[in-house]
Amino acid sequence: MKKMNPFEAIEEIYIAYYPYLRNYLLKLTKDEGVADDIIQELFSKILKDPAKISQVQHMKSWLIKASKNTLLDYYKKKKPELLHDENLIEDLLVNYQTPESKAVMDAQIEAVLKNLSKRDRSIVLAKFYYGYSYEEISELLNISISTIKSTVFRIRKQMAKGR
Repeated sequence: MKKMNPFEAIEEIYIAYYPYLRNYLLKLTKDEGVADDIIQELFSKILKDPAKISQVQHMKSWLIKASKNTLLDYYKKKKPELLHDENLIEDLLVNYQTPESKAVMDAQIEAVLKNLSKRDRSIVLAKFYYGYSYEEISELLNISISTIKSTVFRIRKQMAKGR
């Protein structure tokens, strides 16, 4: 088989997966501009380092994960009212699960989150599902880092008791 130029391979990947990625991102963002920006950012990262894709065995899965991470980075940079958009949070939390595991995860998350205050719920989602650092959460919610750490500890302790 003829060895392909890396840029030609990236172009083929783009052509093959662009519609799928765009639909996926539109579902998450409900904004065509943001979806296109995320795809552009993702493929610019790939073009800067084409070796990234040489080791990928399951391209579609890798692109979905990379686009999701790029979207999360986009929201982190933007620092919008992200924690107030519960539909986006739920989509990102349970995306690409089997129907059974999605139902189980939905029930578990709902059970834990419904017992928390709005502030605690925001802290948990920011820390565990968005990967924000304590410092970022502190800036975002205007709460001291020590308060956030003790809240996370308390919630973890409650969750451990519930198991």
